This record gives sequence, structure tokens and C-alpha cells, in this order.
Amino acid sequence: MTWIHCPSPIVADVIRWHEPIWAAPTKKRGKPDQIGEQVVTAEVKALGDFLQLQVRTVEVLSLDDGAKPPPGVKVGDSLRRKKSTIDRGDCHRLLWSDESARAP
Repeated sequence: MTWIHCPSPIVADVIRWHEPIWAAPTKKRGKPDQIGEQVVTAEVKALGDFLQLQVRTVEVLSLDDGAKPPPGVKVGDSLRRKKSTIDRGDCHRLLWSDESARAP
């Protein structure tokens, strides 16, 4: 499988990106603590302000010692992510078998 940098995914692209794993909220206020990092691979189902995605794989890259990951993203889940969030995670897409059929 060959992955290339993807600045603008289209419907039917299979993309992957890095995203943080957040601890279950324990603070009364504020942002939860980041306890690790994961790579999510998903198929783009729809475009708009948010990308509609269908998760194919989730790989945990790192997890803090003693940290118990909260229930999070699972294979088969439908996700909504802002394009800017995915871009921050170094988005790559899987090459199509016929790249000429992919209209940018």
C-alpha cells in the first residue's frame, strides 16, 4: 500500500492521520489531559464544513504509563472531523488503483 500526502481529500478517498487520545474528563473545568496518540484510517463518505468518515483501522502509537484509554474510536464507527483537524494530523491518502479516475 502506498500513501501520499493529501492536502484535499475527496469522497471515496481512504485517508489516515494522527490524533491525540484524551483522558476521560476528571476536571471540573478545562481541557482533558492528552494521554497518548493514535493513527486513524478512514474512508471519506461526504464533504462539507466537516468530513464524514467511516473508520477502517485505529492504531494506538503511544499511551502514557499506567493510563487506561477511555472508550474511543472503533472500527466501523462514523466520525465527523473538521478538515483543519485532519490537516494538523499530517493527512495521507491511499493511492487509487486507477489514479486517472480520481478527479481532484
